[in-house]
Amino acid sequence: MEQNHSQLRNLIDSAKTLLKGISINYNTEIGPRTRQLVELSNQIFPIIKDDHPTIADILLNATLTIVNRQSIPIGPYGQIVYKDFINAYSFGDLRTAIKVIDSLYSNKSLSARVNRKVFISHASDDASIVKAFIKEILMLGCRFSTQDIFCTLDHTAIRTGDDFRDIIVDNMKNCDYVICFISENYKKSEVCQNEMGAAWALENKRVLPFKFPNLSFQEIGFLNVVKQAADITDESKLDELYVELCDHYDVQQDFIHFNKRKADFMKVVNENFD
Repeated sequence: MEQNHSQLRNLIDSAKTLLKGISINYNTEIGPRTRQLVELSNQIFPIIKDDHPTIADILLNATLTIVNRQSIPIGPYGQIVYKDFINAYSFGDLRTAIKVIDSLYSNKSLSARVNRKVFISHASDDASIVKAFIKEILMLGCRFSTQDIFCTLDHTAIRTGDDFRDIIVDNMKNCDYVICFISENYKKSEVCQNEMGAAWALENKRVLPFKFPNLSFQEIGFLNVVKQAADITDESKLDELYVELCDHYDVQQDFIHFNKRKADFMKVVNENFD
């Protein structure tokens, strides 16, 4: 185990060094540093995939899509040559994944991250949208790790034999934010209603209700009276959330990167409500 950790730290440190030396735009050819970064990422993936499958999948997808091969006509007869350019969005995902992995396997004390916790209250039938929000907005957008997020969709959050009620209460007490995804499924769930009630009862919790687009504000009823809800398709509200989380947790803002993540999240939402 110690050997694996040491190997992983060496890989992460090498990747971080390479990232510092790579400057890209939307017309940058793949160079030896980027190819070496991909090789390091491919070595990191199998080491972390069991403990952190979500961030491992993000890393893997970035390495698989980072090459943007283009055909370039040259000469008077229109000969075609192929050049490999960097996919800027995939490069951004790879860079973010390395930063998250670095924080997960840091040799430094984790005391500064003790209070960095977001609780996701949701109905299990809304899993596709919730998973997309966690991946695109929280993990890739705000650079959160899986340890910063409590969500019962994560099968490691509640172990076999644990009383899920105790686990939920403990995690809600230790969180700063409770984000509620209000849908028809949510309104019908007694567990979800209890989670929201518990969030209101606890002190020093920022409760943020987001409603699904097929639900009107009037249909939310008392939920919207107690806590003003936002529509999950309102991009300005997602921007507000991003700024608030970055400010609260001292995360450097990068709106160019976040706007891409937001667009990918909105695509998932639209696919579910077309």
